[in-house]
Amino acid sequence: MEFLAVWRDISLLWLIFLALIPALLAGTILFFCIKGMHRLRQVTRRYLPIVQDKARQVASGTEQASQMVVSPFIAAHVAGARIGAIARTPWTRRKQP
Repeated sequence: MEFLAVWRDISLLWLIFLALIPALLAGTILFFCIKGMHRLRQVTRRYLPIVQDKARQVASGTEQASQMVVSPFIAAHVAGARIGAIARTPWTRRKQP
């Protein structure tokens, strides 16, 4: 029976070793993932305000350009509505309260 006890112990050590390797790999991968996330957070704290400022500048420039492009059409529509209102006014009757 002593013979089986030795092989039992060897088998347990072998199974523990085989379970330890994936656990160490997973632990190592998680360690470097967390370390990378800390570094990424440092970098984003440094560069995100710059990117936000540039995005605000682009949005502001786009808004100004769109207002410049659309303003003649808006002015034409306002003038047409004004002319239409002036043309209809003499022929419409208002109800007296």
